[in-house]
Amino acid sequence: MVIMFHGINKDSSSLDANDITVKDFNKLMGSLKELGFEAINATQLADFLDSNAHIPQRSVVLTYDDRHTAQAFEHFRPYYEKWGWPVINGWISAFGGDDQFLQENVNLSNEGWVDYQAHGVIHNINIGPNSTEEFIHSELQGSIDNLQKYFQKTPIAYIWPGGGFTPRGVQVAREVGYRVGFTINPRGPIMFNWIPLSDAPDAGRPVFIPEGPANDPRLTLPRYWPTQVLAQLDTIRVMGNDAIAYAEQNKATELEYYDIVCAPTFGSIPPTP
Repeated sequence: MVIMFHGINKDSSSLDANDITVKDFNKLMGSLKELGFEAINATQLADFLDSNAHIPQRSVVLTYDDRHTAQAFEHFRPYYEKWGWPVINGWISAFGGDDQFLQENVNLSNEGWVDYQAHGVIHNINIGPNSTEEFIHSELQGSIDNLQKYFQKTPIAYIWPGGGFTPRGVQVAREVGYRVGFTINPRGPIMFNWIPLSDAPDAGRPVFIPEGPANDPRLTLPRYWPTQVLAQLDTIRVMGNDAIAYAEQNKATELEYYDIVCAPTFGSIPPTP
């Protein structure tokens, strides 16, 4: 599952609607660990979705959107030091080399546990149906250019600012090299070759753009707000267990099918390490 953080505050008096308190943040992280989740970075997620590369059976992706001081990531540091958990930052490239937070974030990137990915350049103008080709490219390619120049890395994940994407935006994202993209749509957890989508708008939740028309599920991945996660954790655990049971039930049939139909072209399935 993918979780999107925007703010972690000491007390509830200063919370925005989708922020979380430090107490609740620590409770959430502890609950994830107790249920057997392990955090992964963007490359691990992309490799899993692209080619079923191995990741922990219950994986969680922790994303922290927007520009922050290095101090803001200290909430995540204990979990990196104890459990090796990385966090993905959606970096806004608006200020280029003049960004007052740039150097301290570059330093964190060099430590290796904050995985900086793209979150737009202008950022506060969403890609939408009326966006020009120039704007779409400037947001998507501009984010790549910025991270290459200042962080010495090429981002593979695009966190759609405000959850704004279009079929053309997704197409351009794929063309310029992004492998995964994150919405703000809390559709559910994701599994290999199974990503929950909607084909039509939801009148009750118009902000959640339907992903189906974009025709690229890996670039329109769902995310949960942290305030939604605890209520969903056990449901997600059960879904995972059901998927395992289904796979075991059908394993013999699928292996027989592979031997008959696929093996002559692709060869035998290599043994499990």
